[in-house]
Amino acid sequence: MRTMKRTAQNAGLALAGGLALTACLATLTGGTAAQASQTSVPRAGATATSHPTLAPAFTLCSRGSYASYAVFPKRDNLRTATAGPGTCVSQSLKGQTHEQVVLYGIHPDGSSFKIASDSFDTAEGERVNTLNTPDDNDWETF
Repeated sequence: MRTMKRTAQNAGLALAGGLALTACLATLTGGTAAQASQTSVPRAGATATSHPTLAPAFTLCSRGSYASYAVFPKRDNLRTATAGPGTCVSQSLKGQTHEQVVLYGIHPDGSSFKIASDSFDTAEGERVNTLNTPDDNDWETF
């Protein structure tokens, strides 16, 4: 019986400590202890909430001195936004495993040039850097 009493006392201390921590967190976040306990302590029988999973994305970064974009021929020539030098763009994709992607660069005069064509695993997502200059262009996955 003594063990049960000690356990009950320890539980009471833990509960009191938890309430004090909740009140402290509420003060730090600008809320009340009641608001903090509502948001930080799950109710009995509560289940974890599921977050929607994001579709895999194709990410293109222009790490060269020129802007670049990608085209997906099997998706009615879907085109990514243009990634300016030093920036990245992403295109959400779903539904296909391997597909052709054509990488293009943009000359300073605005005309496009083909960098490469390859097959990527877009079902998992893919990340590509375009590199160097328009006259010495290249690409890599990262």
